[in-house]
Amino acid sequence: MRKLENEAIIFNINGSIRKNRFILKALCPEGKSIVRKQVLENLGFRVDLFTTLYITSKKQIYYLCYDFGFTPILEKGIQKVVIVSRQPYMSAWDPWKYVKKN
Repeated sequence: MRKLENEAIIFNINGSIRKNRFILKALCPEGKSIVRKQVLENLGFRVDLFTTLYITSKKQIYYLCYDFGFTPILEKGIQKVVIVSRQPYMSAWDPWKYVKKN
């Protein structure tokens, strides 16, 4: 692949992640909110594109798009997401904590 094609791929993916962040921020004006998955889909949100993972002590995974993140939940069989703004403690995440020891 040529350099320009590689740069275009990066540009497009980053644009989609920025759009995801914009959507999350718009839906989460108070720092935390819950919305139906369908709302995100209707706005063009891409669940497969994010910048960071954060796993809570209860093994709940948050997918962050820069400084806003989401985690999927089910409420009475309805697919929803909890949206949060990034908290300082989320920066201390250590992925090696989850590697199985030999």
